[in-house]
Parts: sequence; C-alpha cells; structure tokens
Amino acid sequence: MTVQNRVNAPSRALIFLLMLTACVFATSTLLSGAAARPALALAAGLIALAKVRLVVSGFLGLRFKGSPLGLALILWAAAVLLPALASALAFSAVFAN
Repeated sequence: MTVQNRVNAPSRALIFLLMLTACVFATSTLLSGAAARPALALAAGLIALAKVRLVVSGFLGLRFKGSPLGLALILWAAAVLLPALASALAFSAVFAN
C-alpha cells in the first residue's frame, strides 16, 4: 500500500461507514410493520458486521491478509451480534401478530 493510499484509506472508510448508516435508515423505513421485524434485525446485523470490518481494516490498519487481531475483532463482533439477533428473532416469532 502506498503512502497516498494509507492517507486516503480512513477517509474512504468513513464515507463507507456513513453510507452503511444510511442503508440502516433506509432499511428501517422500507421494512416497517410487525412482519418485517425479523428481516430488519437481520439486515441491521449484517450491516453492523460490515461496519466492524470497515473499522478494523480502515481505521485500525489491519488490512493485510492473515491478521489474527483483525480476525479476532470481527469474530468478537459476530459473537456479540449473534445472541442479539437470536433474541430479536425469537421475540418477533413469539409475539408475531
């Protein structure tokens, strides 16, 4: 990676993070209603994992392949999001109209 790419990487990652935030907002407005809550939880979880990957690669500088710390951070975020997603899906299944 050249010096110019290292300088522009955080700016590019910030733009992608803002775009993913806009995707969460758009998804939440498009998928409204009780039937769409599981899909919204799934979409928000996937977008959150994409955000974690961007932060790890862009801001922490762990872009190169085979970084054990980068992989551990992404797996930690997935481990935290999985129970939250499971509880959201279970709650929507139990209290579905």
